[in-house]
Amino acid sequence: MFKKINQNEFIINNKGAVILELVFIVSIIALFIKLLLSMAAYQSTVGKLDRISYSIAGIVRERARLYDNDNVLTQAQVEKLKQLTEKMLLNSGAHYNNIAIKIETLHFNDTDSPDLIDKIIDERNSLSLSAGTVACNPTQPLHEMDSLSPYGNTGRWIPLYQVTLCLPTIPWYSTLFSPETPAPAIKSSAITIGR
Repeated sequence: MFKKINQNEFIINNKGAVILELVFIVSIIALFIKLLLSMAAYQSTVGKLDRISYSIAGIVRERARLYDNDNVLTQAQVEKLKQLTEKMLLNSGAHYNNIAIKIETLHFNDTDSPDLIDKIIDERNSLSLSAGTVACNPTQPLHEMDSLSPYGNTGRWIPLYQVTLCLPTIPWYSTLFSPETPAPAIKSSAITIGR
């Protein structure tokens, strides 16, 4: 009723079908595992950038306390924040030195009225500064999101800050998913209100 299988004949099969199927299945499983590891590494990088962008946005938000009430952001400060970002990425286990950062600030003219009609952007103090080799533009510029700024108890519109971090995708990841077009950079933006 049951056919007895000789172990030697099972492994050394004259037709080779079992070995070919085994090689085929193992290679598909290995490719699937590689794809899953790639996706996990990509999502891990996105998570790291999210955490770092929120941290840098918090530093930009607390500028008045860190820089002796100096509310104007400078290019030198953005360069230092980029260096801090690189160190934070290095401490998290990622070895990326070609990260780009863009910091946007949105200030409003002083007014005593909480009416939206009186909410006028102060072009002199509203800045957009970048550092890094990769072009780094947020998905939505900060000046298009001025409605996020609340009217504060101090009788002024609260300034907004946006920090965007961009990191080029890993070459094998970009060729895997879009071989003919270059893959866009990994982006992470964080928006915060000032004090």
